[in-house]
Amino acid sequence: MGNFQVTSEKMPPSPKEQRLRRVRFLQFALLSVLVVVLAGFVIRVNQYVVADGYVTSEQYAEIRPPVAGKVEKIFAQSGARVNQGDMLFKLDTSEEQAVLDEAKSRMQKAEDDLTHREAEIVEEKRRLAEDIVVASLRLSNVVNRLERARELYERKFVTAAALEEDYLKVELARAELASFTNRDLTVYEKQLAVLRQELEARQDAAQRAEVGVRAREIRSPIAGQVLRYDFVVGEQVRPEMVLFEVFGGDRLILKLRIPERHATRVAAGNRYSAALNPYRRITDAYFTGTVERLRNVIQTEGQQNYRVAFCSFDAADHKVPPGTTAEARIYYGKTCLWFFLLGMH
Repeated sequence: MGNFQVTSEKMPPSPKEQRLRRVRFLQFALLSVLVVVLAGFVIRVNQYVVADGYVTSEQYAEIRPPVAGKVEKIFAQSGARVNQGDMLFKLDTSEEQAVLDEAKSRMQKAEDDLTHREAEIVEEKRRLAEDIVVASLRLSNVVNRLERARELYERKFVTAAALEEDYLKVELARAELASFTNRDLTVYEKQLAVLRQELEARQDAAQRAEVGVRAREIRSPIAGQVLRYDFVVGEQVRPEMVLFEVFGGDRLILKLRIPERHATRVAAGNRYSAALNPYRRITDAYFTGTVERLRNVIQTEGQQNYRVAFCSFDAADHKVPPGTTAEARIYYGKTCLWFFLLGMH
């Protein structure tokens, strides 16, 4: 038997086969790219706005000074419970108190002037009444004398000159009585009206001054627990500064600050997912809820402009005290994956 050897060397691809492989590779690559692109348009991802804030109570109040001034006294500390109307702190009222004292002094003077003039008018009216009585008696007397003089004149016992003098006395007495009875008493009422208007103006000024003093006595608008910010007696404070927060009510809410550039994207009813800083672990505990309402104004704090959103909050089994800080995502719709990755959402 003869020996023979078989070789199995692979023949190199022909140019035609190489072109075919390249075409198939390009087709596969294009198909893969097309599948990825289409998948990017088909896959929908949540659009959200990042916001920070804190948990607060259903009844909540930020306490700011109504006017600029120096802190004179602090009445409440953090953790204390206060009732509605309790004083939290007081601003310096030295200037306002001086204005109030001056206004009260002027008001008292106006009251004294009115009382004094009322007494004078009563006395003047009493004297006028007496003068009318006296003038009436005087007129009656000279009329009687004239009648007797007329009778005596007819009997030739008095001269015509004496009778004429009695006529003159009667006319003078009548004129005197008329001057008393015809006196305009409305002048007194006009004088009193002017004094009363002056008194009312002084009273209004005193009330305004008193309001100015009370405005520097800052009281709690609700009952609840107090959180005091860092300020001290003697510090100059301004209306834009938050000095106290008061937490009241039984229900907790989440208060979030939405950056102004995203404020128009968020509306009531949007859901959120939030992580609270005390519960950040390897696996964060997330709290969910919805936006209940938005404050209609843009607020400023430092360099940040933001809009405040008030959201429902369920603490579940966690004990979350008011003031706990949070970072949240507020979802406002969906977009395709490509738009999301390119920032076109």
